[in-house]
Amino acid sequence: MCPIYLWHDIIYLPNEHFCYIPLSNIRGFLWIFLNIYGIPVISLSLIYLRITIFIRKNSKNQTTAIKRRQARDLNALRRKGLNCPNRQWIEESLNKSFIPGAAVVVVNATHVIYEEAFGYHSLIPSHFIDMDKSIFTLASISKTLIAVAVMQLVEQKRVDLDMDINQYLSESGYRIFHPQYPSHSITLRQLLSHSASIAVNENTQISLYKTGDTAFEQSTLADTLFTLLNSNTSNWLPEAPGSVSFYSNEGSSLAALVVQRVTNISFDRYVKDRILKPLNIDVSQVGVRLADFQNREELVKHYAYAPNTSNLNDWLEIMPQLNIIPLLDSFPTWLYIPFFGFSAYPAGLFRMSASSLSKFLRMFINKGFPILSARSILEIKTIVGAGLIPDYIQNTSNDAEGIPSLFFGLSWYWATLSDGRRYIGHSGSLPGSRHLMLVNEKSTLGVIVLSNGDSNGPGNHAVTISSNDR
Repeated sequence: MCPIYLWHDIIYLPNEHFCYIPLSNIRGFLWIFLNIYGIPVISLSLIYLRITIFIRKNSKNQTTAIKRRQARDLNALRRKGLNCPNRQWIEESLNKSFIPGAAVVVVNATHVIYEEAFGYHSLIPSHFIDMDKSIFTLASISKTLIAVAVMQLVEQKRVDLDMDINQYLSESGYRIFHPQYPSHSITLRQLLSHSASIAVNENTQISLYKTGDTAFEQSTLADTLFTLLNSNTSNWLPEAPGSVSFYSNEGSSLAALVVQRVTNISFDRYVKDRILKPLNIDVSQVGVRLADFQNREELVKHYAYAPNTSNLNDWLEIMPQLNIIPLLDSFPTWLYIPFFGFSAYPAGLFRMSASSLSKFLRMFINKGFPILSARSILEIKTIVGAGLIPDYIQNTSNDAEGIPSLFFGLSWYWATLSDGRRYIGHSGSLPGSRHLMLVNEKSTLGVIVLSNGDSNGPGNHAVTISSNDR
């Protein structure tokens, strides 16, 4: 397994995206997800974390009206025959899976159906996850913010999804183009659907991660992207833009740079002012740099489980710049992964609480209200190329790696079960954290699972996408 999995949120899917396993009952449903995504223990814990939300509710500090709404929704789900484990089972699963902590939220268009915290925000000193105060690094879930920002500009007729991005970048002496296909335009639609043929190699990806805010001190978003995507570099696939699909963090961040250039506002500030504030999210508790937060103790710490010395050595060899340290001198033990950042931040470094993220997800379920039109949400959800853009099949001599087929809209992607049921969302994976955010096809329920565990080492990453639409 290759450590690039860390950077590309790679999901292991069998042929045709999903295993063809009967879904005659809830146990069968859980089993299909267990087999789809490569790490069984972590998959199991996240699946049950997700499923449990439908049968339990947090009754503390809630109004009677909310309790009644929750009871109504949960009773309706029970009538459909769901058989799910309880909180104790979830906690035991977390322990077995070596996940220190997790936050789980379920929402519909109007309110929170369920939210509950599990485990530890910090192991040393001991500090529990708090739904409102614990701030997670969202990893690639951050990409969903880029799509919303771009569609706001589309609605304002300030950008066109199918125009050459160079007309928006306004960079004197620079032009982004594929060196082998210089006459082919690169568009926002391509960038957001991972079809621009951008493929930054593994070693470069790893080198971008720096402890603290060092990455921001060394390079800007624009400088990083123009350096990586210079026409003389090897960070391009040997295919024309728009012809193949290949997951690209840099392509997503380039779309964010377009937003920054068109609005003349830094992308992180744009997200806070134009997306999060209108959703009544406290932007003082949102950021990308450590310096954005007055109280850094609210940032959830990142951990990886190390069963032996060789596991620790793997981490240290692959990413020595992160200064990863064991919490104990003997094994097995936890590895503490210090906070880090990267200057191409829009694709994976936004930080916020599960409760804040749930407000953003409710906007999506609610057809964009109040920051986007229903038509724009439909554009985001529409599969680019009608699902006919093939995945890039890499030559084994290449450093860059693709991911198996997913159906990309604009930043958000679709997954389809063998019985035809579909889910849209995004996963997130960084050293010491694993997340998912998804919505069922009917847009009636949204699920968020954020966690700070990494139990299988730097080379064995998979992300569980799971839901129950019964």
